[in-house]
Amino acid sequence: MILFSAPFFSGSKDIKHLLPAMLRRRKTEWIGKDILDVPAGNGDTSQLLLELGAKVTASDLYPEFFRYPDIPCVKANLNGALPFAAASFDVIICQEGIEHMPNQLHLFQEINRVLRPGGRAIITTPNYSNLRTRLSYLLLESEAYKLMPPNEADSVWASEHAQTIDDVYLGHIFFANITKQRVLAALSGLHIVEVHPTRVNYTSLALLPFYYPWMSLAGWLARRRGLRRGQPSPKRAAAYSELAQLNHSMTVLTGGHLMVEYEKRAEAPEVVAELGGLLNLATAKT
Repeated sequence: MILFSAPFFSGSKDIKHLLPAMLRRRKTEWIGKDILDVPAGNGDTSQLLLELGAKVTASDLYPEFFRYPDIPCVKANLNGALPFAAASFDVIICQEGIEHMPNQLHLFQEINRVLRPGGRAIITTPNYSNLRTRLSYLLLESEAYKLMPPNEADSVWASEHAQTIDDVYLGHIFFANITKQRVLAALSGLHIVEVHPTRVNYTSLALLPFYYPWMSLAGWLARRRGLRRGQPSPKRAAAYSELAQLNHSMTVLTGGHLMVEYEKRAEAPEVVAELGGLLNLATAKT
């Protein structure tokens, strides 16, 4: 079940304030937990988690920028394997990282690998599913209509020590909207448990009356057509129901950021076995 709360209409719209506020509201949940903060950036979130009683490990492509010497910060590239054993952490915080990753399925798989059974991952990213960004993408294929589309002149940064493309910081090149995140998570053994509220984007709110009726109609038609195709499938029905919740969520449609919490439900071999079973079932019925 996906839980939503209404977006905030006042307060900070900066994820650097929104995520810490959510962590503080749930401060008793982090006590004694093994938590990985990746990418950790300057370490402010790691330090907060330590103050809230967690056992924190930080990791980043550029650990030299990490500011808190009492917390270990391990060099890691999210495009590769995380340098941690399987089932090492109870919680993973991935703040403003996924939109920089060309292989986002790999990132979800690595998060699932190093999470313990029943562990949680909290992933934040600019909200590429709100109505302002949908309009911006229609106009300029950009996350905001005042910005140029992602490009090599504005969207990348490399330190003087960079040797390969994996050492280069890639900007907001790889949009990670909510439905894309959902399916990548499902393919990795994770599922959404909550989309946390963030500060409302007022342009998205203003667009809502114009977009929403057409979105609802298009969603209903697509779902109806999909359910009529082939043999009835509980898996398809469940997926469509979840997608409908996401596509009608005010948090998703009007929030400035996506702050999505996932739970580990399966290991990679179980996911592959399940997908294989579905493929065999579909083949048998054709």
